[in-house]
Amino acid sequence: MKRVVLSLLIVGLIGAVSPLVAQKNAQAARINAVASIPDPAEQIRDMARLLRSNDLAGLVQSTIPPSVYQEMRLAYELHRLQPTSAAQRAEFAENLAKINAPDAVDQLMAQIEPKLVEARPMAPAALMMGLGSLQMALLSEDSDLTANERETLQQALPGFQQWATTTDFLSSLSIRQALTLVTDAARGTGIRSLDELKLMSFEQVLSKAEIVVAASKQALLIYGLDLNAIADSMQVEVLSIDGQTARVRTTVTIFNAPISSEHDLVLLDGRWYGKKAIAHWSANAEHDSQC
Repeated sequence: MKRVVLSLLIVGLIGAVSPLVAQKNAQAARINAVASIPDPAEQIRDMARLLRSNDLAGLVQSTIPPSVYQEMRLAYELHRLQPTSAAQRAEFAENLAKINAPDAVDQLMAQIEPKLVEARPMAPAALMMGLGSLQMALLSEDSDLTANERETLQQALPGFQQWATTTDFLSSLSIRQALTLVTDAARGTGIRSLDELKLMSFEQVLSKAEIVVAASKQALLIYGLDLNAIADSMQVEVLSIDGQTARVRTTVTIFNAPISSEHDLVLLDGRWYGKKAIAHWSANAEHDSQC
């Protein structure tokens, strides 16, 4: 009789403890699943660091899925395997000579200056119209902006207006300085012919382009835009993660004001990508498969 009672007690204890054990196991499984999901905030901060360091190859690979990157590489490889005509070589050599010429900037300015003279009288009115349209767009309820995004953009509007109205975008001196930076960078790539360019791999071309990216960022500094400072100011807040989807809020400082925007992300091949971008790539893949 004692054995029967003891057996019943054991069965009862097992029955009582089993749900608790199952619950703890389920909780552990959920914790492990969450722990295995990469942090979208860290991934976005990595992208900002890549932009900061002019790592174009790394930035491209971090913003698109591996399958899309391979498609880009394949398209490039197929393009460079195509025969090069004499006309293509001549056109490339002509354009390259314009950049490599000692008076390259002078020649470019000679083409641009008449357009600057024509545009200057109309610039103030065009600027006021543009600022007015921007303000109306921010106040419109028909925009796709969230309430938080609209508020932050309105906070940045005074700084943007001050920058836009005090920066001489049509200054011949500023344009000359910017062109000097970009043309010097183009020469710095060391590319001397179309055939030489086509000998380079996709990654080598991206590496050469990093020189131009760095120069372009310096050129923007002439107009008061510091992309490195903007990248350094990047803050990311994870609003939610639900399995394969997430929503984040990014904030950068522009014109001395924090600009926030929210983004829906999708987890694909262990990395986070924009939901709209994924839909775009999927649509392109489906279109290509039907062609």
